Parts: sequence; C-alpha cells; structure tokens
Amino acid sequence: MSTEIEHYEAQSVVLPVEPQNAIGQLMQHAEAMDVAFSLAEKMCNTSLVPSIYRGKPNDGTAAILYGAELGLNPIQSLQQIFVVHGMPAIYARTMVALMKSKGHKVWTEESTDESVTVSAQRHNETHVETSTWTMERAERAGYVPTIDEKTGKFALNSNNKLIGNEKYLKDPQAMLYAKAASEVCRKIAPDILLGIAYTREELELEEAANPTRVKSERVAAPKSGTAGLAAKLGVTESPEPALDRVTEPAPEPVVLASDPEIKALVDALAEGGITDKDEAIAFLRARTNRPEIQKSKDLTSAEVAAVLDFMTNGEPTQ
Repeated sequence: MSTEIEHYEAQSVVLPVEPQNAIGQLMQHAEAMDVAFSLAEKMCNTSLVPSIYRGKPNDGTAAILYGAELGLNPIQSLQQIFVVHGMPAIYARTMVALMKSKGHKVWTEESTDESVTVSAQRHNETHVETSTWTMERAERAGYVPTIDEKTGKFALNSNNKLIGNEKYLKDPQAMLYAKAASEVCRKIAPDILLGIAYTREELELEEAANPTRVKSERVAAPKSGTAGLAAKLGVTESPEPALDRVTEPAPEPVVLASDPEIKALVDALAEGGITDKDEAIAFLRARTNRPEIQKSKDLTSAEVAAVLDFMTNGEPTQ
C-alpha cells in the first residue's frame, strides 16, 4: 500500500514568466502594493475590519493584495481572508462563492446533523467530485470535543484548552458542510484557490489546539555611571558570573519515522476509514498538535507510536 493517498486533482498548468515580462510584473506589483497600503492605512483604523487587521495596515495590505488575486474587492478581502501560521485562510462559503463565480458547480446532496454531502463539478468537465463528512468522521479526525472518562468533563490538552471545536456540538451541519465543501473545492479548482490550505472554520480549531503563547521578559533598568557610559559608547562589558544558574539538559535528538513505521500508520488509518490524504493530514495535525505537518514523513518515530497507540487504545501514550 502506498504511503501517499491519491485523489482527483483538477488539471492546472503554470506557464513560465518571460524574462522581459518579469520586471514589468514587479513594477505592477509595486504600484499595486502602494495603492493597497493607502487603502489599508485608512480602512484598518475603522471598526469595519476584523480585529486581526485593526491598526495593522501592513497585514491589511497583504490581505488586500491576496484577495485581489482571488477576485475579491478590498473590503471583501479584509473581511474574508485570515491568516494561520503564516498561511492564508478563507471561509468555506467564500470558497464556494469563488467557485461559482468562475462557472463551476457546487451543490449539497444531503445535510443533517449527522452527515453532510457536497458535490462539485468543474466547468466544461464531466467528472463530479463528492465529499461526505459525518460526525463519526469528524470525531476520528479529532475535531469534536470528547468526554474525558477520568474527569467526566470535556477532554483538555496540555495547555488546559478544549480539544476540538465546540461548534461541532452547537451547529454540526454548518461545520460538516464547511469540511465537505472546502474539500471538494480544493480538489476541483486548486488553481482558483491558489493553494489555500485552511478555511476559517479549520483556523478556529487550530487556534483552540495551539493557543498563542506570550513570552514574559524582564526589562532592564537604564544603566548609570561607568556602565551607562560604556553602553553609550558601544563597549561590551565582561559579563558577571551568573548565580544559581541551572544548566538545562540538551534536548534529545529528533528521530523521524522510518518507512515501515509510516506504512504501519497508513495501514492503521485506512483500517479506521481515513483514506483521503487531506483528512489523514488533518487527523495527524490534530493528534500531534503540529499544524505545520504536510506529509506523513514529517512525523517523528515517537509521534507515529503515539498516534498508533491512540487508534488502538483510544488514548495517547504518556
């Protein structure tokens, strides 16, 4: 069995840019950036934009430029485009709207609190891509909060945050639709979505699984006397020996999973009903709390063992 899960991909061809046109394109981008920044500088000081862009015209400029590539106007870009771990994300409904604006078809086959099926067809093509997301599938992928048998309450991660997205319990149809719709859109028209890896709904799950950590730093008081003079002159003083300094042990070397371990993991995922590559990667990201994972070979040997143990025993190894 291959360690990579294959699925239909719409054909798209990237043509090389002629050298004589490259400089012209750079000039156009520079001019577009100036115009976008001028807009963002004004708009990001209003309550119209989400808090992530408020007072941040540089981030707003990037969102406006990226949205323009997708076909969104500046206001739509600031309201619809979000960023997770340096990668752009949009709402699933925005993906569907972009698809339909280009002549592609997206429709809902079935929608209940337990299962949602969405189909899509690329313009002038006969292939129909269908995706079904059920609560059971979402639970396997780690998206739905579960009860911790030891405490009788919802399970929490090591940061004492809820594991999963509570919206799967409050509005399951909307969340299942978001997963199914974004899945078929990515498969049918990756050229339109420009490689967008996340939807806003997935971003909410990532934020819950990986809260932002703020590092507390002590600010040193301004130096006076000779020490202050030395600092002004750029002279480096000999550091005083630190008292009670504790030497931390060197971190253990990271050992990536071997091919046999990866094969065992893929076999286990298949037995668990997870055969789609995107679904498998989403599951692995949720189980390891590592949203940067792009393929199974990014996992360490310890992570593979933990995932296999979870799938076998229902809880991670300690």
